[in-house]
Amino acid sequence: MTTPWTRAAEDDPLDGLRTALAEADCGYEPEGGYEDRCWILHRVHDGPVRLRWDEVLARAGRRLADWPGTLSYLVFEGVEGADELEGPDPAELDRASLARLVEHLARSGPQGPDSRCGAAQAVVATPPGGQQGMWRGRLGDALAHHDAMPEFRFPATWWAADGRWLVLTDWDLSATEVFGDAALIAALLADPELDAVRHPSIAESLGG
Repeated sequence: MTTPWTRAAEDDPLDGLRTALAEADCGYEPEGGYEDRCWILHRVHDGPVRLRWDEVLARAGRRLADWPGTLSYLVFEGVEGADELEGPDPAELDRASLARLVEHLARSGPQGPDSRCGAAQAVVATPPGGQQGMWRGRLGDALAHHDAMPEFRFPATWWAADGRWLVLTDWDLSATEVFGDAALIAALLADPELDAVRHPSIAESLGG
């Protein structure tokens, strides 16, 4: 049986990330500490047909590899017919990709779906005068938390309590950044069910 994640205690240090999470308005992107990283692009559909981002960009003779900016709706500006497509969703990974990501994360650690996680909502999603949403729970309960949706969006930042991996869906973007060991990232990039790519980090794209 799965259950949504539970609220973290107010004095929970969140594995040393509490201050960084409180200062990251749109979600926390670490500057180091992981072997590798990649992006999972949020899904785009033309009716029932799922399209990869490069398939959409090819309509305008473009490639994602040539895009220097962050991975938002701006990628598709000027592409004929892009406005008629479904997605990519901003600020939240689609459920199908989330489920697939959870499978990979579970395989990457010794505790599998029982891996302990922390999670935090983006600061910009916090109601005026309210407390930033922060949670604790099992990796295997991530989908249950998504489906319960106690907040407006799935947490922007979530991570393994043992520091093995971290996931970021920046509030302003339409892609999810995953940090972890080389084997995890290689598996994500090779998964045909995901549209996973290498692309500059947010800080690199913004010149930071």
